[in-house]
Amino acid sequence: MARLRYKFNPETLLFEISRTSGKKKVMRIFRGFLFSVALAIGYYVLYTQYFETPKSLSIIRSNAEIAVKYGLLGKRFQEANNYLTQIQRRDNNVYRAAFGLDIIPASVRDAGFGGVNRYAEFEEYDYAGTLVKTSRHLDILLKKAYIQSVSFDTIEKLAMRMEEMKNCVPIIAPTIIDNMTVRISDGFRIRQHHPIYGDRRPHNGVDISGPIGTPIFVTGDGKVTKVVHSSFSREGYGNRIEVDHGFGYKTLYGHLRSIGVTEGQVIKRGAQIGTLGNTGGVTGPHVHYEVHYLGRAVNPVNYFDVTIEPDEYERILQAAQGTNNEY
Repeated sequence: MARLRYKFNPETLLFEISRTSGKKKVMRIFRGFLFSVALAIGYYVLYTQYFETPKSLSIIRSNAEIAVKYGLLGKRFQEANNYLTQIQRRDNNVYRAAFGLDIIPASVRDAGFGGVNRYAEFEEYDYAGTLVKTSRHLDILLKKAYIQSVSFDTIEKLAMRMEEMKNCVPIIAPTIIDNMTVRISDGFRIRQHHPIYGDRRPHNGVDISGPIGTPIFVTGDGKVTKVVHSSFSREGYGNRIEVDHGFGYKTLYGHLRSIGVTEGQVIKRGAQIGTLGNTGGVTGPHVHYEVHYLGRAVNPVNYFDVTIEPDEYERILQAAQGTNNEY
């Protein structure tokens, strides 16, 4: 049975049955519905703001696991980088040095990446810092590995030409030094007082004095790149020959009396290329001999193979006979 509601009527001074119209009933129900929805939304916001849902807890655990994996990956990158650094050090100090190659400086091996932000795509993600750091480590590692690979390719090519290189390196003296009639009269140094010009200037080779006409031999396989005839000049090296041996080596033979080769001629170690003389700026007969490696003058004495006995030197000369028919 429906419960009746009464309302006081001031005109009749009586309590009369209160009747609610249908519109009011609808509005009352609608207001209740809105209140319920607002209350539900409030409870949801409050719960999600201060309490973790099962889904959010799952996401948090997943992100934590990913962060740990990235941390472990970073340690693996560091271990790989340390190992690669050891290979680089061995490459510079052993492999490249053995083949006479310049070292690859750290400024080249460890160069970073300039220009635009390469990792902008990660800035929208959680743990963006970790993602950027890991990606940068990977890029640097790949670049170092690429540079090292190129270096090994160069060394491999030189190793395959090792026999050819062994014959090209200028390892003998340009004439037979007996320390009696033929001897080294001046070395690789800075001359404080030039014997002719009187000034201070570098002496980029060695002078080997001896009788005029003493045979002069090429010190390694190579190609004649320059022949200069300047017998009466008191300046420079007078009659001289320049030879390119490849692999970064070049030699120069100056103050010659005579020249027996031509530009472009390919010659073998021990072939006679001229005779000792006194052309150019000299105070006495000798051959001025220089060795250049990678564009720099180096001390020729350091390349003389002191283990070569006189008979071995003669054998080298005999092996080269027939390569030059001028003598």
